[in-house]
Amino acid sequence: MGKISHRFEGHCLLQNIREESNKHGLEKLQEKFLSLILKADVKIGNEIEGRSIIERRLCNKSVLVVLDDVDDHKQLEALAGSHAWFGKGSRIIITTRDEHLLTRHADMIYEVSLLSADEAMELFNKHAYREDEPIEDYEMLSKDVVLFFMTKTRMSGRVHWPS
Repeated sequence: MGKISHRFEGHCLLQNIREESNKHGLEKLQEKFLSLILKADVKIGNEIEGRSIIERRLCNKSVLVVLDDVDDHKQLEALAGSHAWFGKGSRIIITTRDEHLLTRHADMIYEVSLLSADEAMELFNKHAYREDEPIEDYEMLSKDVVLFFMTKTRMSGRVHWPS
């Protein structure tokens, strides 16, 4: 987000919405959302009030928002109920495993393909070791970690390392 966020009056990456919504409720998500964008501590009384505040405070602001791991239309309604809630030039990016959630909310839908085993390993190495290759003696451990998360992400089929 850092490379393009300066083009917007406010920006926010709201991660793990499915989990956070289940743990803390939509009101807390709305508070976090507004606090991140407005860079101020925002408290709301209930979800309906939260919707109203989001619309009122952001309708004239150009914002970049990423809503990560949305799994219920109520989450979208509470955080980004309408295009009119956000100012001209705003971009709302929604990640979900349920494409049907996007049919009422999205102007465009992009399907992201999963990384290959080699791409996943390269990404892991860059972040874990800050290098293209794993540190000596850690190659098998790195492969096990990447394989675990790839399997968890795909939830079906077999994942194997290319020969």
